[in-house]
Amino acid sequence: MTYIGQSLSLNMTDHFNCTVMTPEQRILLGADWVWAVLERPTKNPRIQIAVRVLHLPDREGIAEDYPPEGRTESLQMAQQESSNKTVCERMVDFCASIGKDCYALFLFMGRKNDTGKIYGVLSNNFQAAVGKVDKIDRDLIENFFKGSRYLHTPTGMLQTITTKKDEEPLTVLIKFN
Repeated sequence: MTYIGQSLSLNMTDHFNCTVMTPEQRILLGADWVWAVLERPTKNPRIQIAVRVLHLPDREGIAEDYPPEGRTESLQMAQQESSNKTVCERMVDFCASIGKDCYALFLFMGRKNDTGKIYGVLSNNFQAAVGKVDKIDRDLIENFFKGSRYLHTPTGMLQTITTKKDEEPLTVLIKFN
């Protein structure tokens, strides 16, 4: 059964939404997709999680490397417009423009000493680093894991997000498998 079929059969579409970004949106906003927890009955997003997949350094950039013949005019404009910021900085800006109920989730498809696992750093407070560091990039985000002893599960991550107070900053480290 597909994700969409399963979501429909469980009536998840009333509670949860997933939006995949277009290539232009991926470049401009830095997100691969956005998950939203919806309010009932309006279906307005109550919480949004913008997700960016970060591969190991030897694979980084492959997904956004569009061949010249595949670059539309809008894709070229998006690349030109966003060239002065890292993909991570663009996603942090995107989430900050929405507010504290929007979280940036950077997924690491492997880490240096553990290439087979998926890890994540989720925060609604990356914007606090702007101006304090040279740039927000993979190295800065991966640095959150140094010295950490506790990693949330995906379920624990969602519970933490949904039970925290409004406007409260939150940063969570997650191990997905």
